Amino acid sequence: MRLALIFVLALSLHILHAQDATNQKTLSFAEKMRSTLMKVVGERWTTKLIGSAPEVKIDNSVVLPALPKLLDDARSVAVFNKKQDKIIFKPEQEAKYHYAYIKEIYEATRQTKPNDDEVAKLMNILSQGGSREGVYHALVLDSTYGGMENYDKPVKSNAADFAVYFYGRYIGKKIAKESLKGMNIYSLKRLVGDKALDIIDAYGDNREDLEKWYAVMSSDLASKFPSLWSGKVRKDTSSINHKSWASQVPLQHIKSETLIKLHGAFNSMM
Repeated sequence: MRLALIFVLALSLHILHAQDATNQKTLSFAEKMRSTLMKVVGERWTTKLIGSAPEVKIDNSVVLPALPKLLDDARSVAVFNKKQDKIIFKPEQEAKYHYAYIKEIYEATRQTKPNDDEVAKLMNILSQGGSREGVYHALVLDSTYGGMENYDKPVKSNAADFAVYFYGRYIGKKIAKESLKGMNIYSLKRLVGDKALDIIDAYGDNREDLEKWYAVMSSDLASKFPSLWSGKVRKDTSSINHKSWASQVPLQHIKSETLIKLHGAFNSMM
C-alpha cells in the first residue's frame, strides 16, 4: 500500500512539475510540497519523486560586516543607553501592523494560532507602548513555553548543523554540534533568538552595519529554506533588497523579522 501511494504521488507530482516548468519565476507546486515530503517520506524518496532542489542564485552584493563583540553580560544596562532609533513610525501607522505581528510571532514560537484572549493580551502590551521584542519575550519566557522546553523534542541533526552554522557566521561564536545532543529544540531556538537580539543590540548606533548583517542573514535564510517563506520579501534572495527594506523600518521591525525567520527555520527542521 505504501509503495502504491508513493507511485501515485510520484506520477501526480511529475505531471504538476512538468506543467510548472513553463513558469520559472513562480515556485512550483512540487517545490512548495518539498518540505512536507521531506517529513513524510524522507530526503531520498523526496528527491526521487520531485528531483533535487533547484539551485538558488544568491545575491552577494551586500557583504557581511564585522561582527561586534558581545559583552560577557549580554543584558548589561549599556544597551539601554543607545540613542533614539533613527526611523520611527507614527503610532497609528504601527498600530496597523500589531495584529499581523502578534499572529506571526505567536505561530513561529509556539506552532499554533493564538486565541482571541491571547491576542488581546499581547495587543495590550503594544498599545501601551510595549515593544515587539517585549511581546516576543512574553511568549518565550512564560510557563507555557517553559513547558514546551520540557517536551521530548530533541534537536535533530539538521537543526544542530544549522545552529552551529548560524552561531559561527552571524553570532561569531563557535559551538560544537555534540554539545547540542539531547537538547530540546524549543530551548535551542529560544537561545539562538536571544543571541541574535544580542548581536543586533551590540551594533549600537552603527545602523549601516546592522542593516548589512540583517540583509546577508535574510538572503542566506531565503536561499537555504526556499519553500518555507510565503511572503515575497522573505523569500527574496537579494541581499540588496533586504538591506533596502531594513533601511526603511524601525529597529524593532528588524528584530521581529529576525526572530520570526529563525523560529520558522527551526520549526521546519523539527
